[in-house]
Amino acid sequence: MTQLILASSSQYRQQLLANIGVHTRSHAPNIDETPRQGESPVSLSKRLAIEKAQVVATQFPNDIVIGCDQVALVETDEGRELLGKPGTIENAVKQLLLCQGKVVFFFTALSLCQHGAQKTVTHVEETKVQFRALTEDLIRAYIDAERPLDCAGSFKSEGMGVLLFERITSRDPNSLIGLPVMLLRNILERHFDIDLLEMATQPLPSAKFASC
Repeated sequence: MTQLILASSSQYRQQLLANIGVHTRSHAPNIDETPRQGESPVSLSKRLAIEKAQVVATQFPNDIVIGCDQVALVETDEGRELLGKPGTIENAVKQLLLCQGKVVFFFTALSLCQHGAQKTVTHVEETKVQFRALTEDLIRAYIDAERPLDCAGSFKSEGMGVLLFERITSRDPNSLIGLPVMLLRNILERHFDIDLLEMATQPLPSAKFASC
């Protein structure tokens, strides 16, 4: 039976799928995520999502591997700047100070690969986020409370991070968490003949426990 494999170690993506009743195995790919010279945010997100999916798919040729990548972009007086995972509190403060009062673009690429069928399908969802005007004290208080140091853009939209925004413009707000679920459903249905709702509503196999 064909299974879904998540080419990511992201706990947020795993939880997002689990919340809709889809339980997957997760395998983190080892790829170079350095942007190429002149590469656009859309091209970067697509390339990395494809590479992640294809690297893991070679290990599971009969299954469908889900590769995801997200690139955030903010325009400043000095030009466009990509926002990655901050890693430290001070980097997170700098990112949110840069974003406050501005529109930030998030490009979330989703790539599904079935190695045995030699099939890869990739699309990108765009999300626009209008950030509130924020003081540094409020930004530091938020970072201290939620610790979004492993999130591109330095926020968790599924938590308190949504309070940093004025508005979100997107077909699927789950894209901000890094996995556009409606797009996933569409690709599985149109290209792999799998109904994600049907999969999500199937009962889990009963676990067998050995007596001690």
